[in-house]
Amino acid sequence: MKKPTNAGLEFKSREAIEKDQVGRLRNLIKYVSQKSPFYKRTFARKGITYSDIKSIKDVQKLPITTKAQLQRYNRDFFAVDRCDTAEIVSTTGTTGEPVFIAMAKGDLDRLALNEARSFYCAGANNEDIFDIAVTLDSLFMAGMAYYLGIIKLGALAFRVGMHNIKKHVHLIRKLKPTGIVTVPTFLVKLADGIKEEGFDPKALSIKKALLVGESIRDRDFNLNKLGSLITTSWPIELYSTYGNSEGAISFCECQEHIGCHEHPDLIISEILDEKGRIVPDGELGELVLTTLQIRGMPLLRYQTGDITFKITEKCKCGRNSSRIGPILGRKAQMMKLKGVKVYPKIIENAILNVDGVSNYVIEALTGNDFSDKRIVKIGSKRKSEKLRERVCKHIKAHAKVTPLVELVSVNEVEYLKTDGGTRRKPRLFVDKREKTQSLKGPLYDR
Repeated sequence: MKKPTNAGLEFKSREAIEKDQVGRLRNLIKYVSQKSPFYKRTFARKGITYSDIKSIKDVQKLPITTKAQLQRYNRDFFAVDRCDTAEIVSTTGTTGEPVFIAMAKGDLDRLALNEARSFYCAGANNEDIFDIAVTLDSLFMAGMAYYLGIIKLGALAFRVGMHNIKKHVHLIRKLKPTGIVTVPTFLVKLADGIKEEGFDPKALSIKKALLVGESIRDRDFNLNKLGSLITTSWPIELYSTYGNSEGAISFCECQEHIGCHEHPDLIISEILDEKGRIVPDGELGELVLTTLQIRGMPLLRYQTGDITFKITEKCKCGRNSSRIGPILGRKAQMMKLKGVKVYPKIIENAILNVDGVSNYVIEALTGNDFSDKRIVKIGSKRKSEKLRERVCKHIKAHAKVTPLVELVSVNEVEYLKTDGGTRRKPRLFVDKREKTQSLKGPLYDR
C-alpha cells in the first residue's frame, strides 16, 4: 500500500529529518510571533527571532511552555480568529483546570494524517476494518483523531465507544473487523464478554489492537502483566501508542515493538531532566514537545509531565525517526520515599502481577514530618493477610520501597477512582499531598 503523505521522511537519514525540522521550526517561530498573543509577548520580552534557529539543537534556545501557563492564559495561546476555528476540544482536566484547544481546518487534516501514519506504522492498510472502542464525545480529541486517521488511511471504521459489551460482540461477529482501537482494560473486559456469550475470542476476525491510555509494556519493551493478561485469553498483536491532546499528536509502535515512533515533520520531541537539560538516549526524563504544522494553538517546548526515554538509533523497521519508550510515570506524581524516587506507574505494574487483586488505587499524602506518604488501597473479594503480604512483596521488588497496603471493598476503590462517578476518566493515583505553591489570579482571557 502507498505510504501516507510524507511518511517517507521517517525512512530518510537523521540529517535529512533534522534539516526538514529546522525549516519547519523557523516557520513556526515566524507564525507564533505574529499570531499567538502569548508567544508574541514572550518573544518580544526575550528578543527571540526565527533567525536564532540554525540547527535542531537551537530549539533549546526557546522558552519552556508549562501546563500552568496553558491553564492560566488559555485563550492567549489561540493563534486563529473565531472564523478560522473549525473545532474546539479540551483536555480531561485530570491535572487541574481543563485546557481548551482551538483547531483550524488544516489542524484536523494534520490530525488525520498523523493517525493515518500511526496506523500504517502498525501495519494497517486500506483493507482493514476497525472497531473504535474509545470515547468519541465530551470534547475528547483522541477518539476523533483515530476515526479521522482510519478514514484518511482508506480503511473502514465503525464507532461503538466503550459501552455495551454485548453490542460489541454482536458487531464483531457481523462486521468482522480486523482491528480494534481501545484501552487495554476494556479489551480484557471484552475478551471476558466474548467468552460469556459462548464464543472463542481466537476464532473471531480481530487480529490486532492499537491500545491507548495505559501502558502494556515494561521499560525493556516486554509485555507487562496487563499486556500479558490480554494475550493469554486473546492472542492478537498489541500495538502500544502514546497521545498528547495539547500537542495534537500521537506516537505508535511499528511491528518491531521497540518504541513508539514520532512523525518528525509534525513534532519535535525532547527528553529533559529536572534542570531542563537534554538527557542521553535511554535515560528517564520528561517528554517535551514542540508542535509543527499547527495553526490553531501551536506550542513551543511544551512540558507534558510524562516520564519516558528516547531512542534515536535506526529502528529495525527501517525508520530513522525518533522513538519514545513506555510512559513510566507522571512528573507531578513522583514521590520521594526514603530517598528513592517512585512513580505510581511502577507500583501499578507490580500490583498487576498479584493474583486476587480486583482493582486498586494509590493515594499520596503529606505526613506529619512533611515527607511523602503513600497508601495502596487494594480492592479484593477476599481480604486475607497473605494477599496483603504478597502485594507488599511485589511492590518492594519493583519499586524498592514498602508501602502501606490496605485491603478494602471493590466498590470503595471504584468510588475513589471516579470521585463517586463524577470523573470522565477514572484515576489510579489520588494526590492528597499539601501543595507548597498554588496558581493565583483569575484565568486570563483575551
